[in-house]
Amino acid sequence: MFGYIKVHKDELKIKEYYLFRAYYCGLCRALKKRYGQFGRLVLNFDTTFLALFLSSWHRTEEHLIQERCLVHPLRKHLMIADNPFVNYAADINILLAYHNLKDNWNDDRSPISWIGMKMLKSAYKKAAHLHPDSAELISAKTNELSVLEKAKSANIDQVADTFAKILENLCPGEGCPKREVSAVKWLGYNLGKWIYLVDAYDDLTEDMEKKKYNPYLYAYGYQGEESEIFQKNIKPKVEFLLTYTLSQISQSFELLDLSNNKGILENIIYLGMMKQTESVLNQRSCKNNEKLLRNTWCQGECYQRRNP
Repeated sequence: MFGYIKVHKDELKIKEYYLFRAYYCGLCRALKKRYGQFGRLVLNFDTTFLALFLSSWHRTEEHLIQERCLVHPLRKHLMIADNPFVNYAADINILLAYHNLKDNWNDDRSPISWIGMKMLKSAYKKAAHLHPDSAELISAKTNELSVLEKAKSANIDQVADTFAKILENLCPGEGCPKREVSAVKWLGYNLGKWIYLVDAYDDLTEDMEKKKYNPYLYAYGYQGEESEIFQKNIKPKVEFLLTYTLSQISQSFELLDLSNNKGILENIIYLGMMKQTESVLNQRSCKNNEKLLRNTWCQGECYQRRNP
């Protein structure tokens, strides 16, 4: 479900591109330092956005370092270091990844998900100890979501709302104006709703083939027609839902007084997420019909998504 919040690389300034990558690499570094090498395997762009957004909103000083890493051993890369919100995003990354693996295990009995859960168990306990309220929230809402999915809920707003409530409450706003805190909560809520809705449409064909729950099948009265016909019929409705949530994200963002990294955040919110929406709606293609690896630094090849 994760990995959709990306920059639109072609429209970024070079210095912005390298700074965003420094956040990505900094988050990877934080996951390794806090949770070991396996923690790096659940790295995704959504929590990179969380680290960048919170650092910008709270005007946190950016400490840049250059280091080699296991993935890039020959050349040093810029990384954000000693940043409390990068560390926070690493913790949240672990909490979300664990529950995503747990959900996959409950749905599919996937051996890979089961192994991933076992390997992340100690990291999850550590992250949950550091952020008990967030851990409880994520656990409660993912359980609610699981109940709705097992009941084959046709109320797409209710199902998406359950996941949206998680992101609504993951942005600490201590010391920030109440008006901005409210705006950030609404931004997070709609961000979570958009992620759930765009992922559900992205998974639609696969879910139909495997006879798995997908909210669009029940909300829009699937009657057994070919997947291409059903997708074509519901596409305008899905496009409206996704475009509306993006508009709410944009309106909330415009209420914030941001100066740090505003260009990168605007690129993500106004361009990157819209590009992702269009890509999913137009059914991007890849070898073996697998999803693309959601990695901005991809050199043009098609890979399977690595995030579980």
